[in-house]
Amino acid sequence: MSYLRKVFRHGKDKNIIEVCKYKNGRYGRQIKNNKPIKETPPEQLRWQSKNNVRKCWRLLDDNFGPGDLWIMLSYPYKVRPLTKTVRQNMSLFLRKARKMYKKAGKVFKYIFSAGRGKRGAVHFHMVLPKFNISDIRDLWAEIINNGEWVKTEFEPLDKKHDYYKLANYIIKNSEETFNSDDPVYHKRYCASKNLIKQNVRAKVIKAKDWKKQPAERPGYYIDKERSYIGYNVYGYPVQYTVYVKLPTFGVGERGG
Repeated sequence: MSYLRKVFRHGKDKNIIEVCKYKNGRYGRQIKNNKPIKETPPEQLRWQSKNNVRKCWRLLDDNFGPGDLWIMLSYPYKVRPLTKTVRQNMSLFLRKARKMYKKAGKVFKYIFSAGRGKRGAVHFHMVLPKFNISDIRDLWAEIINNGEWVKTEFEPLDKKHDYYKLANYIIKNSEETFNSDDPVYHKRYCASKNLIKQNVRAKVIKAKDWKKQPAERPGYYIDKERSYIGYNVYGYPVQYTVYVKLPTFGVGERGG
């Protein structure tokens, strides 16, 4: 009996390990599969959304860290820009921001998503390397509001270096428009080409049987809220496990 396995390591000191153990039509035919789930658009979208959260999570953990910026960029009150205009505004912002970072001797990179509310208001959720907040705010105001004040929000990334919740937030934001007839972008998130990306190939694992529960890892605990045991949309078994490194304490330190 054989199955496929992918392992991803990321976060500070690689404190997060994702193990995805699964079967497909080529491997593991000996084991009876679950009845395939009907592939309706909503089911496919939910499956794709989960995968995009995980991809975005790895990119955030591998490319950003404490002190970098989570940003919300919006338009003036009651302004409802056309999709084409929104894309042009963001393209100009990225181009000018890249020059601004380069002039300051810093590397420019990004991840962002665009959301549109039910009433047509558009906003961006974005992650950028640490920089002067006023310069970023002024640049956006210059592009979309002739330099006049416009609402923006900034928050530094935390020291935990586990940005799963942020990835989930970015993907959720994009789905306000992604599933509409007029999406701002035809993908759930946009990322710069200079980001570190993990290219993990699946390994074929030969085993006597399919263990129903994931194995323990010394020095790690299993995050059950982010792990999953079940079947994919094609009816094949999946075991997705998130391991988180246990905290270590120095002399005289104790866990709270």
